[in-house]
Amino acid sequence: MRKRTPREARESALASGWTVEGDAPESDLTPAPTSHLADPALGQDPAGGELADEGAAADETDGLSNAAIVLLGAFGGIYLLYSWGWFIVAQAYSAVNSSTAAGSGIVGGVLQQIIFWAAPVAPAAWLVTAILLTRGRGTGRLALALVVGAIVLIPLPMLVSGVVA
Repeated sequence: MRKRTPREARESALASGWTVEGDAPESDLTPAPTSHLADPALGQDPAGGELADEGAAADETDGLSNAAIVLLGAFGGIYLLYSWGWFIVAQAYSAVNSSTAAGSGIVGGVLQQIIFWAAPVAPAAWLVTAILLTRGRGTGRLALALVVGAIVLIPLPMLVSGVVA
């Protein structure tokens, strides 16, 4: 490795296009010309022009809107309460479920317990599935999927029979 002169430009961890010269104070930082830094992956050609790249425009709109973030927070809280409600229902009916499963054999009893205890996981699974299936399709479809889940996943046994832990 050769020794550099004090004012020779060197590579640094600055933002793209900026270099640091030797021991110069920070006020001497200047942007480097961008023509030699052109990157075809970013939609630029070496001549300094822009390439027609459809992917570059799509990268700018990949984030969630404020409305989508608020929607996910509100429905995430509702689904958390639903999971808690289904867990209380599963605990309250576990004795009844065990006596019912006793007459259906070992396989029937195991399957009945699995299905009964899977209910508290259903709201979280619905939320994750709704997010994954509506990715990139707009906030309206996500809102519709979350509202349908909020209606379908209501812990009715808790509301009808008044189960309280």
